[in-house]
Amino acid sequence: MFKSNFNVMEMLEMAKEIEKRGYKLYSTQAKRTDNIKLEKIFNKLAADEKNHYNTFDKLEKEYEKMDKKDYSYLEDVEVNDYLKSLVEYEVFPKGEQEELIEMEIEEVLNTAIKSEKDSILLYQELIPYNNEQTKEVLNKLIEEEKDHYVKLISFKNEYEDVN
Repeated sequence: MFKSNFNVMEMLEMAKEIEKRGYKLYSTQAKRTDNIKLEKIFNKLAADEKNHYNTFDKLEKEYEKMDKKDYSYLEDVEVNDYLKSLVEYEVFPKGEQEELIEMEIEEVLNTAIKSEKDSILLYQELIPYNNEQTKEVLNKLIEEEKDHYVKLISFKNEYEDVN
């Protein structure tokens, strides 16, 4: 029923879900941490994830206008659940609000690091299926995700040295 290769619209749906979950993780953790530096990092990451979501949403709308195919199947509950489950198990975990609040800082950092790395890989997979303008946007997002990854690794190293 489902295929292993995804079209651009499916990838954009998954990318939006990734960014939405990243925003939720980072904004939740920014509110609960006592560490000022970590709070700033999480707030910045949450804002970036929100901007990335909006970018993917805009790309999706532009692509829909250019490509006259019917993508209404993406709204089908079964298809939508399938795409979300791929994201849940491959990138950012779904995490209900209570679960996110209960996460220890080290678990949050490990989850965030893995999720940023997986986001980079997913966005790199999108590049061959897009036009030059979209490739440029994707490359910019990849660079931002790499920056997130480096910041998180750096903070994790500092955190481990202190604790």
